[in-house]
Amino acid sequence: LLEEACARAGQPLTLRRQDGYDHSYFFIATFIEDHLRWHATRLGGP
Repeated sequence: LLEEACARAGQPLTLRRQDGYDHSYFFIATFIEDHLRWHATRLGGP
């Protein structure tokens, strides 16, 4: 549903699907640095 909503709204989306992963610490730890950098750039950080 998220993909469909973004497509209808013309909103770019980077969606990461990893078979066998859930929302556990170990999965989140694989991309948290990228996620924090994404927010930092939008808040005026490096």
